Amino acid sequence: MVTIQLYYESLCPDSIQFITKVFKPVVEKLAQYLNIQTYPYGNARTFNHNGHYVFQCQHGPEECYGNKLHACAIYSLRNMTRAVLFNSCMMEPRQGRHGSDDDAADACGNAQNVDVSLIKECAKGNKGDLLLKYYGDESTKAHFNSVPYILLNGEINDGNNFMRDVCAAFTNTPPPCQEISMEENQ
Repeated sequence: MVTIQLYYESLCPDSIQFITKVFKPVVEKLAQYLNIQTYPYGNARTFNHNGHYVFQCQHGPEECYGNKLHACAIYSLRNMTRAVLFNSCMMEPRQGRHGSDDDAADACGNAQNVDVSLIKECAKGNKGDLLLKYYGDESTKAHFNSVPYILLNGEINDGNNFMRDVCAAFTNTPPPCQEISMEENQ
């Protein structure tokens, strides 16, 4: 079992690129062999304003809401593989929109047979605030400067050659990694 911890922001171009093009294929191939933890918060800031949490996100209020949608998907789906695939889908740009919004949630819900009503309700309510506060606290503990910030079995990873690095981190190489190394050697 390899542990991947991924800290990111829903509207950050580098996060979008990494998650949709690199992380998602790794998860699709190796999910059953991975312990995945994702933290949709990034370089946001949390303030307590008269007992209510208020967030300031690097890419504005839309990103704060997008991060809440991601957090609520993780919470509601209760299956990290499904949550990663759903959140990756939400990050895909569509019709000139930035993604990780209600339209993206609806489109991905339809495509992946996910009931998004609870996810959106969570993101718009107190639960979304509490989840984002939690991810903020966890992100602060990681002491990163930029996202995506990736830990592979607790070690910082730059995300380049990610599939190879993940496969190399196993004590016992699972079959999908053996297939990949055979393809590379041909």
